[in-house]
Amino acid sequence: MAMNPDRIKYHANGDHEHHLANTVRLNDKDSTITRFIQWIKKGDQAVPSDRVPLATDFDTLPSTASGESIESNYGRYKEVLAWGSSSTVKLSYKPDPHHGPKAYTYAVKAFRQRANESQTAYHKRASAEFCIATTLQHKNIVHTIDLMNDDHGRMCQVMEFCAAGDLCAILISAGRLDETEADCLFKQMMRGLAYCHGKGVAHRDLKPENILLTTTGCLKISDFGMAECVQYAWEKTSHRSKGLQGSKPYQAPEVYTTERFDARAIDVWATGVIYVAMRTAHLMWSKAESTDAVFKKFLVSCGSGEGYRPIEQFEGVSRKVTQGRIR
Repeated sequence: MAMNPDRIKYHANGDHEHHLANTVRLNDKDSTITRFIQWIKKGDQAVPSDRVPLATDFDTLPSTASGESIESNYGRYKEVLAWGSSSTVKLSYKPDPHHGPKAYTYAVKAFRQRANESQTAYHKRASAEFCIATTLQHKNIVHTIDLMNDDHGRMCQVMEFCAAGDLCAILISAGRLDETEADCLFKQMMRGLAYCHGKGVAHRDLKPENILLTTTGCLKISDFGMAECVQYAWEKTSHRSKGLQGSKPYQAPEVYTTERFDARAIDVWATGVIYVAMRTAHLMWSKAESTDAVFKKFLVSCGSGEGYRPIEQFEGVSRKVTQGRIR
């Protein structure tokens, strides 16, 4: 599939600019979730922080009972951006009364109570994600603004909206990214992830669907629903993790063992798989387990010293960096 030459502009001095399309559609047939389902079958606005205070008391969330509501604070829902078993993310518009047609845009994540999940567990799950997300303040991490109840009593997390959509949608559209574009996004992803790890947080669900982009090409890591705090500020050593979390194609081999592991290493593995996906527009395997034929071929190729062809085709630093993450 041909790459879109209008998506990235190169300058004579070696610099480049990203020009990504705004993915907002009011027609349901063109919505992000519809395009994602089709994939399975086969200027964004910066949120002005001075306008929206952060919620910090999880036990007394603002609601319509206190005169506050999602709509009054953050506008009306216009489009479903993403849907999952435990939450739905919608796009919300709030008109700016001082600038006519201009509107502020937000991504609002409504947490859905799971079957057999107690009210206490439901509140704890949403509050835990909000607590971790608001602790992480970095250019390459989605800014989380507020947590409050909607008119139906659901807990809703308000975040900045990234108008270019997620990396998965970009790969569907582009087919694959050239080296410069992929390397730029990879560097941003690693900066955001390094910041997370520096704060003692492992994401544990890195994948293209959780990598968001602005129309100017600023990458932002999102969705900390499976994140884990592996080391608190007062601790000298990190906690070891165990168990399956995240999406199978991006999980590292150690998650399939009974041994405990460093969850931050799981994130690093996922970045390598994501980089290969950016350069080839293909998943490397269904899961990194010996029962998977493609992964088994990867193990044999690496063990023989020949190297794995999808990675060996990359040049120079790109090949070395990828090999360093998937090994």
